[in-house]
Amino acid sequence: MPKNLIWKELRETGWVALVGLLVYAYFATSDIYISRNEEIPFVKDSFLVYFVMVSACLAVALGFRQSLIESGRGTYPFLLQRPASRKRLIGAKLLVGAGLYLVCAALPILVYARWAAKPGTHASPFFWSMTLDAWRAWLSIGILYLGAFLSGIRPGRWIGTRLMPLVAALGLASVIALTPWRPIAALPAMALVVVLMVVGIFYVAETRDYS
Repeated sequence: MPKNLIWKELRETGWVALVGLLVYAYFATSDIYISRNEEIPFVKDSFLVYFVMVSACLAVALGFRQSLIESGRGTYPFLLQRPASRKRLIGAKLLVGAGLYLVCAALPILVYARWAAKPGTHASPFFWSMTLDAWRAWLSIGILYLGAFLSGIRPGRWIGTRLMPLVAALGLASVIALTPWRPIAALPAMALVVVLMVVGIFYVAETRDYS
């Protein structure tokens, strides 16, 4: 995959990830201060609520930034004249966008858990299994990124069917996040949803008329 396409996406979407990291840091710092005094990390605190909200906004922002903004600027015809194929162009976008989301959203969980695991930081026991709900949200919210990307790249009216992929992704992510966690069933189901979303993105990219 051409490195220049990857660097282009990193330059254009890196600021979105940076804003997300700053918001994560704010809420994680607040939760560390509160949990130090009265709450149990990951169990009886506000970390998961804020994490879900920030992660959902980050995933949707990345998806729309990579797909919708290109259409608004009219840069797709220019990009498609490059030697790289449409599959490589879209593949580079997905690789960078999904990578940024997964890395940025994983960092607050790891930092908060590392703090909670240190002895003497809060007046409650800590086990790494307490972070499972956060990791489940981390994976399931990633579907929103693909839904936003597919909605952004699809032609059509916003008051109509264009937002259907994002709405469907929101519903599927909610079901996966709220259903009792059984990795043997949940992970294959999540993988199937991701594959279907990616196939849909490549199909639209190959068949859409960008002129």
